[in-house]
Amino acid sequence: MFKSIAFSSFILLCMTVIESSILSNITFLPVVPDLVLICSVYFAMTNGKLAGEITGFTGGLFLDFISGVPMGFNCIFRTLTGYIFGIFSKTIIVSGIIVPIITVGIATILKTVLALFITLFYPNIHVNSISIVSYSFLYEFAVNIILAPVTFRFLGFFKNTLTVENKDLPDNA
Repeated sequence: MFKSIAFSSFILLCMTVIESSILSNITFLPVVPDLVLICSVYFAMTNGKLAGEITGFTGGLFLDFISGVPMGFNCIFRTLTGYIFGIFSKTIIVSGIIVPIITVGIATILKTVLALFITLFYPNIHVNSISIVSYSFLYEFAVNIILAPVTFRFLGFFKNTLTVENKDLPDNA
């Protein structure tokens, strides 16, 4: 289990760097796609609740360090998102095109709703920048669902390394 979580964390670190350093500097992109969210959903859907929580928290921690938002802001809703999608790991098969599109679409909506709720506890974050009824949200939603099958397919190449074996998990996970 440690090997797959460590490799997942390395992928999340790489995606955080790509998001914050490369994609955020492209001027014609109105919003940066959330590659960390897509990867976290994949890890949660393939490995379950515990791995979803850990990778969601890790990805949120990386984003908190790089983005400059108050510490814990991204960690909270990404951990919850990882747990929620980890619940469905044994019932939904992550392959094809439709399942990644639907799961990442729901995760993007959930991320925005949870971020709006969490901004009630962080008064320094501007609520105007987070909204479900905006062009920036629609653009991020569209780009995330377009990139979801591609990212899931790419991460599928590393499935043997990223998948936690059932014998490694505790009985209550």
